[in-house]
Amino acid sequence: MVNWITSVKSFRWWLVAIVVMMVLPFIVPPSFLRICIMANFMAIFAMSWDMMSGYTGYVSFGHPFLIGLAGYVSAMLSHQGGFQPPHIVLPLYVTMPLGIAAAVGGGMLFFLPSMRVRGPYFSLISLAFLMILSRIMIAAGAMTGGDRGLTSLPYLVTGAVNNYWLSTGIMFAVAIGLWLVARSDVGHVLKAIRMDEDVVESSGLSTYRFKRFAFILSAITAGIGGVFYTHYMGSISPAGAFDYIFLLNIIVSTVVGGMGTILGPIFGGYFITFFTESTRTLLEGAWRFMAYSLVALAIVYFRPGGFYGIVHDIAAWFRAKRRGGLQYDQVT
Repeated sequence: MVNWITSVKSFRWWLVAIVVMMVLPFIVPPSFLRICIMANFMAIFAMSWDMMSGYTGYVSFGHPFLIGLAGYVSAMLSHQGGFQPPHIVLPLYVTMPLGIAAAVGGGMLFFLPSMRVRGPYFSLISLAFLMILSRIMIAAGAMTGGDRGLTSLPYLVTGAVNNYWLSTGIMFAVAIGLWLVARSDVGHVLKAIRMDEDVVESSGLSTYRFKRFAFILSAITAGIGGVFYTHYMGSISPAGAFDYIFLLNIIVSTVVGGMGTILGPIFGGYFITFFTESTRTLLEGAWRFMAYSLVALAIVYFRPGGFYGIVHDIAAWFRAKRRGGLQYDQVT
């Protein structure tokens, strides 16, 4: 069960963060908000990856499979034209849930059987399915647009401010939901699986059932991020949805932020997004990728806990200092 007393005390920091984020549109320009929107989506993708790989230790290289599948299903069903044969165009309130369901269903179809293998075998299988889906989307050009993908997709909302509020609200809803799960008994079992799966299995718990739960929750989160991101961009293509740089950005965001924390991927998602955007005019292509990779390696090397570990240590230092001050006052 969730430790509700501790959660309620910690929830005040969520409220502070929400208030700060909601105030931003009134004090920053639209260009800054657009970067924040991308950071929100990267945080959602990173939290989704963390829920599976960070908590169970099963490192997935096929996470864009879930994101891209959700995005493509919603895009194909809401696309206005270009299909052979013609199809019925569905509204977004229908296509987006169907996209999320496709992410869960497709993930269960391909990934769940592979969860009975461990280590690099699971990672390789997940990567193989990502490559297969990418090829399928290119081959089915009559429906998916082939290499060019689908463009002129309907938007859910328009304008930087509206998209910022929408993406921020989704990000916080996902974050708080996953945070509560992570603090529950289920979250503790998932962490135990990451540490030693055989010990958890020998205690009488079905690790497969817990891994399945973590994967379904991860797939739902990836699907939510995938459909909203697709209709924010107004387009989707294999190069964007299944690119290895996109996959690495998700993984690096999680590792830099702090794996197995839920909060860490939010820090990491914002760091990666703002770092790449701030260096876009200074460095090109592979050099920019190399720069943030080196920064990420440095952070992980010197602070293995990532940004979450840094914030946690600073908070612990202030708490210890405050307790020391209170004890001193009581003695005097």
